[in-house]
Amino acid sequence: MSLSETTKLEVRNFLKEKLFKKINAYSLDTEDASKPFQYALFTEKGYLVKGFIHGCETALGNWHESIALIIARQNFATARKLQGAGKLKGHITPQAQSVYENILSKLDNATREPNHSSEAAEIFAASAAGEASLSREQTVDLYLQRANGEEIFLEIKGPKPNKNEMRAAKRDLFEIYAIRAADGHKPRVILGMYYNPYFPEEYARWTCLKFFQKGADFLVGKEFWDFLGGMGAYEQLIQIYEDVGENIRPVLEQKLLSISSGY
Repeated sequence: MSLSETTKLEVRNFLKEKLFKKINAYSLDTEDASKPFQYALFTEKGYLVKGFIHGCETALGNWHESIALIIARQNFATARKLQGAGKLKGHITPQAQSVYENILSKLDNATREPNHSSEAAEIFAASAAGEASLSREQTVDLYLQRANGEEIFLEIKGPKPNKNEMRAAKRDLFEIYAIRAADGHKPRVILGMYYNPYFPEEYARWTCLKFFQKGADFLVGKEFWDFLGGMGAYEQLIQIYEDVGENIRPVLEQKLLSISSGY
């Protein structure tokens, strides 16, 4: 299954709305009104374009999360964020906490390689070994449930995280698994990244591969988007971005011209 026309339209409208808001709000601070050396090297327009793109890139992470939710709603019985009052809440056993903290330490010091199925089995066994007495809650970027009841918890990150970010993400996903395992459930927990900066080569950032097993609890780029939207979703999404880009460029050009002529 690929993206439905309704989903494509919703994604397209979401992107256009966000970009037009960015364009309408874009301006230069007085301190940035004159950059003679930058203008000499890159032209005034080039400098303005750089500033606008940087502002959009800062927002893209949140935009991608919202787009992931739009796409997931097409293919899953339930798709939502778990945050604020709606955070995932529950309990874990002390044994499960001890197990996943030990696994995490071994991954960190490279005495163990990531293996999602083994990790999940160990945490599940430890969750059945005692009383779930430790209260926990977690924000979840994207919670999915299939029609057959399977639960999927995704944490979504940018493509070049540092080691501490990956260690924290792995721990959060372990804890999410332990919360559900304490009630006898075996959810799938996944780290998702919206693009592979090394394409066409395989994703190779050690800070991630130190803790996550690609294709198991780690999906990147095409794998991630096709998981949410079905085969071909990634290519269709890129096409939507290209279409929206062509649509907003004349408006952006006019905005940049009005800014540059105002100084």
